[in-house]
Amino acid sequence: MLNAMTNEQRPKIDLEQTPADRILEGVAAAGLLILLVLPAVYYQELPGTIPTHFNAAGAADGYGDKSMVWMLPLIGLGIYLMMTFINRRPHIFNYPVKITPENAEQQYKTATRLIRILKAAIMLLFAYICWGMIQGALSGQASLGPVFLWITLGAIFGTLVWYLWTAVRERDTRR
Repeated sequence: MLNAMTNEQRPKIDLEQTPADRILEGVAAAGLLILLVLPAVYYQELPGTIPTHFNAAGAADGYGDKSMVWMLPLIGLGIYLMMTFINRRPHIFNYPVKITPENAEQQYKTATRLIRILKAAIMLLFAYICWGMIQGALSGQASLGPVFLWITLGAIFGTLVWYLWTAVRERDTRR
C-alpha cells in the first residue's frame, strides 16, 4: 500500500465543476447577493436601534445601532471570498483518509463539494438572519423562529456527516 503524500506531494488537479457544483455556486452567489442587497434596500427605513443578536430560541436578545445591519453582509462577503479561494486548492486540505495518487481526484471532488454546500448554506443562513434583523426592527417583533437553531445545526452537521461518510467510503476509489 502506498504511503500518504504530504500536502506538497499531493497532485494539483484542475477539477471540472459538475452541474451540481455550478448550482451550489449559484445558490451561494444568490445568497450573498441577497445578503448584500437587503441592507441597501431597507437601510433608510430602519429605526435607530435594531436587533443584532438572537438567542437559541430565535428571539432577539441584543440590540445595536442600525449601522450594525452591515456587519453580517461584510462577514458573509469575507467568508464567501475565503471559501472560494480555498476551494481552488484542495491539495492543501486536511482529509480523514490517506490521499494517494489513485484516490486524490475523487477525494478532492468530495471535499470541494463539501465547501460548496457549506458556502451555500452559510450564505442562505446569513441572508435569513439579516432579513430577520431587518423585519424585527421594522415590526418591533424580532424573532428568527424557534426552529432556526435546529435548521442551522442540521444543515452544517448533516453536511459534515455526509462528507465524512462519503470520504471514508470512497477512500480506495480508483478513478
